[in-house]
This record gives sequence, structure tokens and C-alpha cells, in this order.
Amino acid sequence: MFTYYPDQRHALELTTIRRERLLPENAIGSVEIESGRRVNLRDVVARGTVPSRYVIIEGAEYFGLKNPDDLQELMQVEIGNAVDDQDLLAERGRRRLYSHVRGIVAYVGEGRIIIEETPEVIDLEAGVDGQIIEVRPGRGVVIEMVGTLVQGVWGNGKRALGAIRIEPEDGIEAIFGDELDVQYKRAIIVTRRPLKATSIQVMDEQNLGGIIAPSMDPNLIEVALNASGPVMLTEGFGAVRMSGTLNSMFSNVAGRQAMLDAGMSSRSRPEVIMNPTGRTGARPPEPDVDVALRAGMNVRLTRMPHVGQMGQIINLPKSPVLLDNGLRAMCAQVALASGDKITVPLANLEIFGK
Repeated sequence: MFTYYPDQRHALELTTIRRERLLPENAIGSVEIESGRRVNLRDVVARGTVPSRYVIIEGAEYFGLKNPDDLQELMQVEIGNAVDDQDLLAERGRRRLYSHVRGIVAYVGEGRIIIEETPEVIDLEAGVDGQIIEVRPGRGVVIEMVGTLVQGVWGNGKRALGAIRIEPEDGIEAIFGDELDVQYKRAIIVTRRPLKATSIQVMDEQNLGGIIAPSMDPNLIEVALNASGPVMLTEGFGAVRMSGTLNSMFSNVAGRQAMLDAGMSSRSRPEVIMNPTGRTGARPPEPDVDVALRAGMNVRLTRMPHVGQMGQIINLPKSPVLLDNGLRAMCAQVALASGDKITVPLANLEIFGK
């Protein structure tokens, strides 16, 4: 009998969550807390330093010098001087050479300027309220907590802590202004509308913590990657509105502190984690990551033309189905919320994890 395990995207109001909080692999660090301790969002669990690198600037080449030793006469800084990004290093007439890193001038010779970049110091925060259940020496910890978990489909690789806030009735753009409503400062804003370039501009200029949106035009990917804060999409690219299920979940947790981790990797999805208010009673189960597709199960469609729509499995044919494009694939028959019944390749379905 054919068994299919669909992609899962967790949207759980209360579950047990375990997450690693680790320093970068190239960092030299130490763990600041022992196993068994409880931590809050802002508690530092590990500290580390990313070793500095040496940046070589070809000064003689930049100025077109025939004799590399002539660079010495053009220098405006000396070995041992500290420089910031865009500080003047050397000049010749109207032509000027600027640093593009922050660090210490380590060497000048042979037509080159070598700058030792300032090491990056990292204070790694817990990001959640929970308990340390494992310590990874020199790297970080594993934290277990109880809370709400919502995973997205795309993120811009950034991370922030803040309170969940629902956008104003007129949209994120209504937050723009000289007198920012205090409730939105450093907050993670949830919008049910597709994201616009102006929404990202508001986040950058009004010091918002991050944005959770259903979708955006693919042309905005570069803009989102360069945004000041994290951006997470819950549905995908295009002009899809947020599902009623997720919209209700975010409305229920409005005001709660959250960690929005918009990182993307082969091991994890972008996600937002929110701690519950007060005591939760019995420990809820962890998400079940091995759920087989079956009739009666609710699913979400992940490809056009029905991307973002919800439906229910009414039948799972045992043999491949001939599609309109001429290919045969294992499919499911799905009844959409609209009442329409369609046949969908299994690869185009996902379920909300339980």
C-alpha cells in the first residue's frame, strides 16, 4: 500500500517546542548558563567572537602607480590607526581611496593596504522563555518551552524579538508618521494583505521589529533581503491573502512577546514562537513530524492556480493520474472550501502539523 508523508507547516496554538540556540560555526565562544536553568527571552546563553579577517586593498592599482612604493606618500593614515567604513585612506589630487571596512591598518607596502577587520562580538540571547535541556560546549544550548508556533514558507534570514501587533485597519502604511503609536515601536506587525514595498519602507523608517505577511511580489525579494528587520511570508509569492486559520491565531496572540526567526535552511522553516500567558497545566505534546496523508485530512494547496487555498482529502487514487500537462503523478482528490472538487498532485499539498 502506497503511503505518502506530505510537507508539514506547523500552526499550533499550544505545543512543546525544542530549539537550538547556537553561535556561528566560526565563532570562538563559551556557554554562559548550565543545563536545567530556566531562561527568559533576553537572557544571554552564550557569548562568542567571530575571528577578524584581513582585507587587502590594492592602492597602487587604484591610483595607477607605476612604482608601488609611491603609495606611501599618498597615505592619510598610518599602521596601527583605527579606521571606520568610508574613512579616507589615501588621496592623489581629486582621486581618493576610502576604507570599506572597520578595523586597524595592519600593513602598508608593495602597493597594498591591509586592514585587520574588527572582530564581531556576539551575545546570544535565548529568544524564548523556557528551560535549558542540553548544553553544547563552546556553541550554545537546546531550549525546551511551551508556546504557540507558526511556521512560514519564506523568510529574509533575519531575526527579532517583539510584541505581536495586528496592523491598523488602514494597513501598515497607516503607522507611518512623526508620532508613532507606542504600541508599534519594535513590534512584530501582522498583516493579512500582500506585502508592498512601502510596507518595508515603513518598517525601516519607523523602527518596527518585523513583519509577518501572507505574500509579496517576487520582485520585492531583494528589497526584503535588505530590510532592517525580519520578514516572513505565510503563503508564498504573488497576491495571496492570509488564511482565516492563521489570521485567527495571530489575533488570539496579539500583544504577546514573540521571537520571529525568518531564517531559511534545509533543516528548518522561518517561524514565529510565542510564549503562553500564565500557567498552561499539563505539558502539551511535541509536534508529530511523521503524519501520513489520508482521506478526511485538511490540506493546503501550495501551487498555482489554487495556491493558499484550503481543502479536504476525499479520495487517494492508488494509481498515478494523467494530468493536463501529459505527465502521470500520484494525486489526491480534494474538496475545496468553495465546494469545487479538484485533482492535485501529492507534491502540491501540505498539512498543518499536529
